[in-house]
Amino acid sequence: MELTREDKKILHRLQSNFPLTPHPFRTLAEELGLEESEVLRRTRAMAEKGIFRRLGPIIDTHEMGNTASLMAMRVPEGRIEEVSRTINAYTGVSHNYLRKGKNKEIPYNVWFTMSAPNKQELVRLIKEIEEKTGLEVRNLPTTKKFKIGVKFNIYSGE
Repeated sequence: MELTREDKKILHRLQSNFPLTPHPFRTLAEELGLEESEVLRRTRAMAEKGIFRRLGPIIDTHEMGNTASLMAMRVPEGRIEEVSRTINAYTGVSHNYLRKGKNKEIPYNVWFTMSAPNKQELVRLIKEIEEKTGLEVRNLPTTKKFKIGVKFNIYSGE
């Protein structure tokens, strides 16, 4: 899909400060000098073509009073789909991905982030996943937070 000038304007604007209004796409359309229906149509088309994977909020778990952690598992090749389905069934899982390590000292291949209302609940959920899968879950809690904001220069106004 070849991106038009309007598509690029929409994508550029969707990256941050999504309008928290009753009609956010109408607000975006007004800002961009487009019709609301056009913004909606183009956004849907770009999502369907895989230009972007997801349009959604990034919630600061800790600011909400919850806790979260990065988890790692060593999952046999033949069980990756099954174990991933088990992990993804938990509402606190925000990311779950397969990463084959090049470093032989880090043999984990399934990584996911999970949040819970408190540390005790997080530990309970980890144990539950271990019981369901028969595999160890390695909990890698945050020791220092680094906030990296990524914003792509999709449209520069030309």
